[in-house]
Amino acid sequence: HSITDITRTIHVDSCEAGLHLDYSLGEELPLFPPPPGGSLTYGVGYNSGRRRRALGMPFFKSGKGTPYKTWHNMMRRAYGPNKSSAYEDCSVCRKWWDYQEFAAWYFLQPYAFEPDAELDKDILDQLNCVYSPEHCSVVPKVINQIFRDTRSRRGVLPIGVSVASGGVGFVSVLSRFGKHDVLGIFDDIMEAFRAYQSAHRAYCNQLADIYESKLDARVIHRLRSCSRHIRD
Repeated sequence: HSITDITRTIHVDSCEAGLHLDYSLGEELPLFPPPPGGSLTYGVGYNSGRRRRALGMPFFKSGKGTPYKTWHNMMRRAYGPNKSSAYEDCSVCRKWWDYQEFAAWYFLQPYAFEPDAELDKDILDQLNCVYSPEHCSVVPKVINQIFRDTRSRRGVLPIGVSVASGGVGFVSVLSRFGKHDVLGIFDDIMEAFRAYQSAHRAYCNQLADIYESKLDARVIHRLRSCSRHIRD
């Protein structure tokens, strides 16, 4: 049989909500392997630019105005010696260990070189912990902020809710365009959360309208379908 005659079928059983499944059949590798005996960035990263140039192939520079700093920061978060607990389980796909492969992807992103551009790995999939072309996006800081996990800072209260001064009532607050907007003070904690939930949904749609033609379409869809849950 030729390779075109082969059909591969995957049967997937139903699973409970919240379980992240990986259906990939294998990980794509970079065109060039790590240089033998060469130094590696945080033990795994490298730049195949010189080898590409020697072979007359296109390559990306790594100085000012390039994605190199973004790539280096990504590698540091995943493999650096003092990595934050927020990135404890994070890794980078093997293809992106080569700066050249990452740069090739980055240059194609519509928001790539804006002053407030940030690389994100989990807006498209909240359970994702791997930096890869399939899951990453380049977004403005204001969008990246609304998806960040703040549970460790706010304790047991629902997102967007804090105890009012004096310990009586609950304040509903939404961070919007970098500023904290007080939505009101409520006697009931659920009323405070619902006020936040409604305002957050409207804010996400407002951002989707502003950046409609400037971002990956998947990010816009995520904004328009986003709804905060009380356990977020």
